[in-house]
Amino acid sequence: MNRDARAEPINQAERARLLARVRDQGFIDDYAGVRISRTGRRFRIRDAIVWNLMTDSGAYCGQAARFEHWEPLPTTP
Repeated sequence: MNRDARAEPINQAERARLLARVRDQGFIDDYAGVRISRTGRRFRIRDAIVWNLMTDSGAYCGQAARFEHWEPLPTTP
């Protein structure tokens, strides 16, 4: 899947709460939500694993995600 996917604007607050859980716990394995690909196509993901990325020295540098379960959605919400 595309690295440039993003959440729909109406779901940004919920996504922010989930990503805060990742930051605090190190990872989550229950992320689900609607994403938008770089080309504008909407898709729903579920059971995604999201984890923190750290440098060799232990400094936080971002988050990554992996998911197998997704389904395309209509282009208009």
